[in-house]
Amino acid sequence: MKTLDIIGGEPTLHADIVRFVREAKQRGLHVNISSNGTNIEILKDIQRVGDEITVGISINDRDTFNHLKKFVLESKPIVKTLYGLGTDLTLITDILQLHPKNFFLIYRDVMGNDELHAVIPFFRFMSSAQQKFYAASNISTVYCSGFLPDKERHPELATVRCPAGTTKLGVMPDGSVYPCNLFFGRKEFSLGNILHDAFDRIWRHRALGFFRTFAGNRCPHKSCEFHMQCHGGCPAHALFLTGDIAAPDPRCS
Repeated sequence: MKTLDIIGGEPTLHADIVRFVREAKQRGLHVNISSNGTNIEILKDIQRVGDEITVGISINDRDTFNHLKKFVLESKPIVKTLYGLGTDLTLITDILQLHPKNFFLIYRDVMGNDELHAVIPFFRFMSSAQQKFYAASNISTVYCSGFLPDKERHPELATVRCPAGTTKLGVMPDGSVYPCNLFFGRKEFSLGNILHDAFDRIWRHRALGFFRTFAGNRCPHKSCEFHMQCHGGCPAHALFLTGDIAAPDPRCS
């Protein structure tokens, strides 16, 4: 295990977050912190722990931009923005003018059918990002490797459905482990508890078998330019939105 991602709820709300990050660094881990940016002073303390620590903040509206503008200018964190229907393109332009360390457009998660109106198909997300923003050298996209596996950095992803159980596991604050954070709280995907169970037992849990098996892209949109490379998207979205974990990602439908 080389990387620890600390995500929401908001990490800076925890009184010991700086100590957690410092101890993780001492154990040789690279730490990524994802924050909403409400507590700027704590984020500065986290950055001071060392170069192995990456602070990422989310900016999705003008009020958050105004609150974090000085911090981005001075501290150069990574900035992330959700991209979908209704995204404020001028906001993205203004963020880029602050020259953050890196800027990521995130393919938006949808946890309920009532949110599907705000998302665009994956192929359109990729083409829009490329057409509008790739001229800037520090822009990248973030999406589940269940769409396009990062075979260059992780060749083992070429033969699996998605990263869950291969390059990724999700751990809740109480130590309970799931294939990824999107499955948090779903009992049928509980793999054990990192505080009480041997890691080998968690890693060999039968629930991970599905994620480690890829039998071809089931998406019906065969004219999509990514169809031959795509692994069908995110299984969590398929389960939440269709009831079938093996279905293609509904965001593309």
